[in-house]
Amino acid sequence: MENASKALIMAGSVLIGLMIIGALLLMFTNLSNYQGEKQEGKTDSQVVEFNNQFATYNREDVRGSELYSLLNRVISYNRTQSTAGIRNSSDTTWADEGQDLAYEPMEIEFTLDVSQLSADNTNRLFTRNTNRYVVSGNTNEFENTIKDTISKLESGYGTATLTNLTTNITRIFPTNPSEDQQNNAVSAFKSACKKKTITTVKNDGNSGTTYIVDNITWNDLKTSADTSGSIRNNIYKYYEYVQFKRAHFDCVDVEYNQNTGRITKMKFEFTGEFN
Repeated sequence: MENASKALIMAGSVLIGLMIIGALLLMFTNLSNYQGEKQEGKTDSQVVEFNNQFATYNREDVRGSELYSLLNRVISYNRTQSTAGIRNSSDTTWADEGQDLAYEPMEIEFTLDVSQLSADNTNRLFTRNTNRYVVSGNTNEFENTIKDTISKLESGYGTATLTNLTTNITRIFPTNPSEDQQNNAVSAFKSACKKKTITTVKNDGNSGTTYIVDNITWNDLKTSADTSGSIRNNIYKYYEYVQFKRAHFDCVDVEYNQNTGRITKMKFEFTGEFN
């Protein structure tokens, strides 16, 4: 009897031990599943948060100024969070998180009929012979082609002055003007200027002539728009930049990474409209 009792006690102990082990295994499995679901939910929310940054551009009537901002945002993302990021780049402004996070870089494609941006059917700022632009990787080649020129023009004239001059471009640079129209053009130019002096910019990026605004004459304004460093050439360039920012684009396609669910490409088409 005593041996039987001990055997029952031992069997009961083993059974209780097995039950405890089973309960621990079940708890561990449930905890692992919970952590997995929690992590998956976190990942899903991160994807939604990421895509929401760009969803606002997935529409019709995206203005050029908005597209310009989008291009810079995408390049910033590519440099800092995608595989397009460069570790140990000589450019110290670049972060190197991209290679660690290893997300697929984004790409923006858009069409642009640059002939419609010109004031006289001759492009001086957007001179690339294509209507299709692709911005991807870690360099905004579209902005790089105009950024330096725009920056120097704004430095030489002032942004407010350039905006006023492009708004009144047909009054300031009339075709075959009469003497009265010439005088009106000079007056309009002087009224548009918010600085006492302006400095033109040559096609090679160097500074041109510095003018005292009050002394400017029609001869200073009538110089061919194709003459490097002329006032007219400068204003016609900036006009193209302003027109691009006013242009309207429709988002016609959005692509996603099949594994991560993140947006990888957005495509826009120029509508031919301005506002």
